[in-house]
Amino acid sequence: MRIKKKEAVIPFRETLAYRMLLLTGSAVVFLVALYIFVTVLTSNVVAAIISGVAAAAGAFGVFYNLEHLRDARVPKQTLQRMKRR
Repeated sequence: MRIKKKEAVIPFRETLAYRMLLLTGSAVVFLVALYIFVTVLTSNVVAAIISGVAAAAGAFGVFYNLEHLRDARVPKQTLQRMKRR
């Protein structure tokens, strides 16, 4: 019988799944804030400014998370499975 080595555990915050969750959340915030900005633009200036700032923050978050998506770690077993296909 052979003893299998356990694969090194990667913290969740460094995985590709976590980075994709952050990216999706930033995109949702951007789209919702942009929708509110467009619908409220003519009626309420204060709400339009607040939603515009939130949309800008969401857009910044999208690009920031896209940049850090390259740094995400993928388990070795998953990489081997992807290479086979």
